[in-house]
Amino acid sequence: MLMLEFRFRWVVFVSSLLGASVVSQVAKASDLVMSDGDFEHAEQGKPLVGWSVFTQGTLPQFSVVAGGPGKSRKCLRGERSLSGKLVALRKPLAEPQRRVVIEFTFAFSKNAGRVFHIWSSEPNATDAGRLNLCVQNGALMQFDGRTRSWGVVSREVKASGNPVSPIWHRLQAIVDTGHGGITFRLSKPGSLALPDAPTATRYGYRMTSLIGEVGLVSGQRIASNAWYLIDDLVVKGGLDLPVPEKVAPLPEPFRLWTGPPIPKDVSEIPFVPGVVHRTIHSPKADGYRFLHGAAIVHHGGVFYANWANSPTNENGPHETLQGKRSVDGGVTWSPLEVVGPGFDGADRHSHGMLFEHQGKVWTICSRFGVGESGQRFDGLRGEAFVLNMETDHWESRGIVMRNCWPYDEPVRMPNGNLITGGQDKDGLPVVAISHGDDVTKWDSVLIPYERRLAPSFAETTVHTNCNTVLAVIRGGCNVAWISVSKDFGRTWSTAGPSNFPMPRAKAYFGRLSTGQYYLISNLVNRDTLVISVGNRIEMTLQKMWRVQHGRSIPPRFPGTAKAKQWSYPYGYEHDGKLYIVYSVGKEECGLSVLDIAYLTVDCASP
Repeated sequence: MLMLEFRFRWVVFVSSLLGASVVSQVAKASDLVMSDGDFEHAEQGKPLVGWSVFTQGTLPQFSVVAGGPGKSRKCLRGERSLSGKLVALRKPLAEPQRRVVIEFTFAFSKNAGRVFHIWSSEPNATDAGRLNLCVQNGALMQFDGRTRSWGVVSREVKASGNPVSPIWHRLQAIVDTGHGGITFRLSKPGSLALPDAPTATRYGYRMTSLIGEVGLVSGQRIASNAWYLIDDLVVKGGLDLPVPEKVAPLPEPFRLWTGPPIPKDVSEIPFVPGVVHRTIHSPKADGYRFLHGAAIVHHGGVFYANWANSPTNENGPHETLQGKRSVDGGVTWSPLEVVGPGFDGADRHSHGMLFEHQGKVWTICSRFGVGESGQRFDGLRGEAFVLNMETDHWESRGIVMRNCWPYDEPVRMPNGNLITGGQDKDGLPVVAISHGDDVTKWDSVLIPYERRLAPSFAETTVHTNCNTVLAVIRGGCNVAWISVSKDFGRTWSTAGPSNFPMPRAKAYFGRLSTGQYYLISNLVNRDTLVISVGNRIEMTLQKMWRVQHGRSIPPRFPGTAKAKQWSYPYGYEHDGKLYIVYSVGKEECGLSVLDIAYLTVDCASP
């Protein structure tokens, strides 16, 4: 009793100094600050009392339906609506809180994409905050405010075949705005009993001011035809509630950049001295008006360049591999020639890599559209073409790769095998490894990745240093993602973020004849193309120059995925110069020629 009396007197004293609002955060122990019970008192077909829309003018799709868990006879059903913006029903807490325990029962439908979403927010907020939880692609996920990506809370959730006999789950979330983490406890599917031990602690989103509301999400964030059920939603508040456990810190990013700070203003980065720009190919109204993924190689006094060409759309039907040649160092180029002719049906050829091997010019391009189902590219494989020097025509050598879209000129490893980077049929990072000098046989090896990589077209580029292979991967969080292999590409570290800024766009990793490693990539967005160079020992980058900057010419013809951009670079060194080919607006093939004498770490640059 003395201890309780002391605590009360201390609270009164503190509140007199800091204001009465502190009392509501401390003196009220484990108050029930929100409860909708089991929705038993709600009327079917009527608006929920005490709830309002999160964003004015939106139309969330919710209804009270029969069939709650246990003895409940009603529950709340939420589903997709056609409203945009932040679409949700919100309900305020009785008083704003610093620490809460949120509990609710839920079930969700079998659908790809997001089928359930709940968030908390500060009073009268215009965005979610702290708790930002969803079920997406079969996993319960919390949005991490540090990385701005979804992290898995648990995969031990089970979808329901129909809302009449749902599979219920019970979830508890302990949230405190003074702690970074949110501690979750999740029941087993079909049970409402919470476990004693936490299921996970994940970092929250915008962990700043007080928690004032809970929102149930509708709108276009929910997948088409998806639904979810909510019941027994209860929120307790008070500082005597349990504190969230500590969240595991993020690992240190891979130090790909070891130079000075990169200027935030891209215009402060110098251009490569003496860079020369040319156009290899522009489309015509009566021809193939989509172009992407150029590659280049030199052999026997001739430059060969090729790229994906389709009539209208990226990765569209009738896509082909076409190219041109130059006999004057890339100044002028021949008429178009067809390398991979494409098909009349769903199958198609697309871009890939060019390389010289045993005195012949090879290209291995992607082919997809028919075969094993993939999230991105059904039946993805690589088809090889060789230039017949006698007939001067490209001849197919058949399928040489499975489940890999290759992107780099192959790199010779000390064990005699060649390696190239790519992406697989699901858009995930992968490499392909040759059987020695037999380039008609390649093994595909997937690279493991962190979920926050959020891979989407995870184009991968690689280079080697002895038995070590470094992979630079397109991923999330506006940085390059890195994976390392110490056994010639057979096994890989889990891909994680680096400290090198890079938007979601393909890069090219190479090594100059000087021994310096280089990376050609976009910076900030596809309006800027840069080259970054390191030293002769470490696979790191220290200096950066601009290659192209400013908005490219706009596309002249309609087509999906087209926009002003300089993108998908590919580098090739010849006779002291680096030749970089790339897409211009996904219609033209651009060429920039750099003197490698300027690409030294001693040059004045960031």
